Parts: sequence; C-alpha cells; structure tokens
Amino acid sequence: MFTLIRNIHGLTETLKDSSSQLDKNFIHISDATNLAKKLNRNTVEDLQWTVHEIIEPTV
Repeated sequence: MFTLIRNIHGLTETLKDSSSQLDKNFIHISDATNLAKKLNRNTVEDLQWTVHEIIEPTV
C-alpha cells in the first residue's frame, strides 16, 4: 500500500482522507502518483507531496 507524505519544517505530514481524519492510502502506486502530480501542480517546490510505500509489520 502507498500514501502521500511531505516534510514541512522538519515534520512529516501525511495526506488525510477528505471524509475523515484517517490517512489517505492507495493500493496501486499509479493512483498515488497521479494524485501527487495533481496536488503538486499548485504547490511550491518545498512543500511537494511524494509517494511513500507503507511497510506492514510482519507477525
């Protein structure tokens, strides 16, 4: 799974789902990449979103 993150003044921010306060997660990297491109069109370079793979803990 994938999510979008960005760093603001040394703090990592994760994109939230618009209908809740939960992190927005993607199953396919292409979906995450497409949304990041759309969001970054109107975002200054220092605040750009990047795709981050979610590493699930193993049991």
